[in-house]
Amino acid sequence: MSTDVKATLLIVDDQPENLAVLSALLQPHYLVRAARSGQQALRAAAKTPCPDLILLDVMMPEMDGYAVLAQLRQTPLSADIPVIFITALVTEEDEQRGFDLGAVDYITKPIKPAVVLARVRTQLELKQARDELADQNARLEVLVAERTQALHQSLENTETAHAALKKTYFGTLMAIAALVELRGASVGEHSRRVADLARQVATDLDMGPTEIQDVFVAALLHDIGKIGFPDELLRKPVPLMNADQAGLYRRHPGLAADALGKIGPLAGIAAIVRSHHEHFDGSGFPEGLSGFEIPLGARIICAVSDHDDYRSGTLTSAALSRKEARRCLVEGRGHRYDPAVIDRLEPLLDFDESHDIGEIRVSAGHLQEGMRLARDLLHRDGFLLLSRGTVLDRRLIEQLTAAEREAGRSSEIHVQREREKR
Repeated sequence: MSTDVKATLLIVDDQPENLAVLSALLQPHYLVRAARSGQQALRAAAKTPCPDLILLDVMMPEMDGYAVLAQLRQTPLSADIPVIFITALVTEEDEQRGFDLGAVDYITKPIKPAVVLARVRTQLELKQARDELADQNARLEVLVAERTQALHQSLENTETAHAALKKTYFGTLMAIAALVELRGASVGEHSRRVADLARQVATDLDMGPTEIQDVFVAALLHDIGKIGFPDELLRKPVPLMNADQAGLYRRHPGLAADALGKIGPLAGIAAIVRSHHEHFDGSGFPEGLSGFEIPLGARIICAVSDHDDYRSGTLTSAALSRKEARRCLVEGRGHRYDPAVIDRLEPLLDFDESHDIGEIRVSAGHLQEGMRLARDLLHRDGFLLLSRGTVLDRRLIEQLTAAEREAGRSSEIHVQREREKR
């Protein structure tokens, strides 16, 4: 025990002379309390400060030492106080019974002062060590709890910062995409159609979620290099361009990639955009890459963008029908286009010759079960909510209505509308 504070001992014996002997021996070194019965011992043990050690006689009337110890161990306040039995009983069975109840030691009568002092000192030192260890454990638990709380707070702050950064990132992408659309329908609407279909192809090729998102964004931005084109060049089919116009046209993938590459997180997307006019057989531009040298995202966008350009007449002197555009893709398989990409893209181009699928924009409140999305439905921060082609049921309509109500504005929801060809 500390040299500044004396330990408190409780001695229990029904014989006054035994109490006197023990008190005289221990008082010079410790604070001593005395009790002459089991009931007095229990009351004394409950007083604060609690005893640091109890010396307990076994043979007492009414309540013997074993009964006293059993009750001490059942009371939380005294359950951990070490108890040394003092007894004239020296059989092995008696000692075993005491140890089973929780006694820490035995002192036999008649007592020997040197033995009593030595065993008392030993048990007090053990108790002090246990108490210090318990205090250290308690402090450690508090420290661990504080560190854990600090870690959780740090993680929450990191997640908040990451969410804000991601929101800013997608906001930047959507702003750039909006600039493309401002240039005109020939660029903006083309990019949106290509992005929707490219995402489906990337998904069918089992690309990862991040890669699929990169393909979608790259497709949205793949023609950003055309923003500076004169109107005449934007409207002119590629086969009808003169040498100067064709030279400028062939620069647009590099112009777009250089602009996007200035934004660090867009480096991967810039690489896809730079190569989206490369051909599988090496006949494309700007670097003449071939085969798997071309990023997969660029191979996807090449095929999907060309299909849309066949339909609009950008790559041909006149717009092609769906069947003709599809035939161009199939004929270019293994030459202009990656065969794996064409194998995934071709089934997505299936159509019914007797119908033409259009689209209408509606608010969430006017949605009906069975309607099919004509475009991917995006969160205002750029996250994909529902993919194009999703058939709306009651649950989805309720969720979209609630989201629109919470945002306080109408959503841009485009659904398919079938109309008979004239």
